[in-house]
Amino acid sequence: MTLQVDFDQFADAVQRHTKTTHAYLSRHEGRTLVTAADPAINFIVASIAKQDIDEVESLLKKAGFTSSKGAWHEGHDIHANGSDSAFIAAVAYVSGDEMPGVWVDAYSELPTQAMVLKALYDEFRQTGEVGESSFEEFVRQANPNVVIVSPNEIESFLEPKDCD
Repeated sequence: MTLQVDFDQFADAVQRHTKTTHAYLSRHEGRTLVTAADPAINFIVASIAKQDIDEVESLLKKAGFTSSKGAWHEGHDIHANGSDSAFIAAVAYVSGDEMPGVWVDAYSELPTQAMVLKALYDEFRQTGEVGESSFEEFVRQANPNVVIVSPNEIESFLEPKDCD
């Protein structure tokens, strides 16, 4: 069972309903997910804070809590389909237009540059954008630049942003 509370009520709710003073902190949809649990009674207290992880950690410390990175959850992992687990691949390529083309895709596991280029080629074949060109010819003509951004890099881009 999970009790969802506003962050300003988190410490009180945890003290009232569990025997722990340890919370887990993680990024969730641009905010900080704060969870504490009592596994013996299958009970979780959860809150979403507007503050970044470091500020939440400091506030919890003042309230007598210790903390670490992670999250309690029931059933499925709340991060399973979020940016915390996605690798983003972007390909810039020479196009027939005045401006270069950009193609973006997401992967649940780290792709290789070859995997990304093959996915781009396959999509362009399906849409008729490359005609009968071979993969090698496509790569030569497109002169692609592949960038793969990891979940950790995505988080590092998000952390300095104000998440109000």
